[in-house]
Amino acid sequence: MLPKAKKFLSQNFLVDENKKQKIIQAAEIKKGETVLEIGPGTGTLTKALVDAGASVIAIEADKDLIKPLKNRFGDSVDLIHSDVLSDLSVLSDLSDLSFKLIANIPYNITSPILEKFLTNSPRPSRMVLMVQKEVADRITAKPPKMSLFSVVCQIYAKCERVAIVKAGAFRPIPKVDSAIVRLDLYPYNQEKVIALAKRGFSSKRKQLKTNLGPRGVEKLKQLGLDAKIRAQELTVEDWIGLL
Repeated sequence: MLPKAKKFLSQNFLVDENKKQKIIQAAEIKKGETVLEIGPGTGTLTKALVDAGASVIAIEADKDLIKPLKNRFGDSVDLIHSDVLSDLSVLSDLSDLSFKLIANIPYNITSPILEKFLTNSPRPSRMVLMVQKEVADRITAKPPKMSLFSVVCQIYAKCERVAIVKAGAFRPIPKVDSAIVRLDLYPYNQEKVIALAKRGFSSKRKQLKTNLGPRGVEKLKQLGLDAKIRAQELTVEDWIGLL
């Protein structure tokens, strides 16, 4: 029997076994490697991660779920009762480790989670996340549907949608469909590209030449791009080329 979901924690528990296995397959876990799970909930995905051979560090904010999780997993999982966004100390043990982030994260903290783990240390080598389908579409968008969010995600990681997950795969059933996304993080510094993209998207309705100025116009010509192009029409490779 599932515990009563807490709306203020954005809890929706995954009950579809097939979709859980999709997450495990996308993670490509090697025996003994470290996996960080945020919001293990009832432990359904946690069990699959352990069975796949992962060394799991699970961070759960709901105090009412800690005891059941400890009873279920004992010492086989490093369980931490904390808020991953506000407690910086909980990630200190990961600073010298290679790890993957695999989670059915609470949807109300999707953007802060992505920002934290894409742009700050420690950074995982891979993230496999369950997110709202609308968010997945933005993460994996292609021109001409790019947004600044799309550009940022794709500058930091190779992004792909693994599977669509219908609302009925959760209890309680949410109002929207979800999707599994995989982000393989690139090992280089992307801050200059991000700053340029922010300038480009500062007025989305304006042509890019207006936002980037004369030097930007010259760069657009060098790349063979029309000076009348808009920011949402550029690929990540185009933004890198504009530096």
